Amino acid sequence: MLWRGALFSCCTRSGRALPSQNARSVDSLRRAFYAPLSREYFAKDCQAAYLRGRRQNGLYVIRPKDGPLMVVSCLFLKDGGWTVLQQGFRHEEVIWSRSWADYKVGFGSLKHSHWLGNEYIHLLTRHNSFTVRFSLNDSKGHSHHADYYSFKVDSEGAGYALRLGAHLGNTNDALTVMNETGIHDNMNFSTYDRDNDRYKYNCAADNQGGWWYDRCRSAVLNSDRGIYWQGVCDDANPCLSSVIMIKPSRINCVKALSNYPSYLSS
Repeated sequence: MLWRGALFSCCTRSGRALPSQNARSVDSLRRAFYAPLSREYFAKDCQAAYLRGRRQNGLYVIRPKDGPLMVVSCLFLKDGGWTVLQQGFRHEEVIWSRSWADYKVGFGSLKHSHWLGNEYIHLLTRHNSFTVRFSLNDSKGHSHHADYYSFKVDSEGAGYALRLGAHLGNTNDALTVMNETGIHDNMNFSTYDRDNDRYKYNCAADNQGGWWYDRCRSAVLNSDRGIYWQGVCDDANPCLSSVIMIKPSRINCVKALSNYPSYLSS
């Protein structure tokens, strides 16, 4: 099937990575895909592309269930395909202190520092159960990750609220544990022009970036002040990069099946 004015010349049922020279801005990449093509030609996320045999990291066109075409960065690891929602590098020039409208649609370069967009994250996660991984690399060359075995971002009408499940990983839980700065789980998203936190000041303005703040943060990866994760990334031990990525989770399905009466599972 030939594309008209698209970034590559053909498309197969398993999808195809975009060439690296087309690593444009998030918005310009999305605008390139208006052709009304059949849903079967597009994987619904990077794990679906992995199951179709894709192993090359890069940019892919996907279509989540009941959602639009979107371009995402796929990272293929031994355990499957991960869809990247955020990527940040300490020494790259990207402005994280942005408006609600910017965070809604996304910004940055998909091959470098970027935010996919709250609306697109919502569309990706509204139907299926996902595992999310917050991955950090510190200045000493150590890698840290915190996994949460349920991840969803609510609609804009619900404030793009963050919903997380059980924590696992080689670093501490900075998102679902209540402490002196509150909790990030179940908080609405905040930007400097839409203050949804529970603090007397504007956390997004103070921390120079949009995030799920409470009073204010024990973790924030979108900040012009740098990457922060309590106990891992701070001024004394700055982190050099961060990635937020998701992959479909089977844990909730397994738990649900284990609760079925025996006569339904036989």
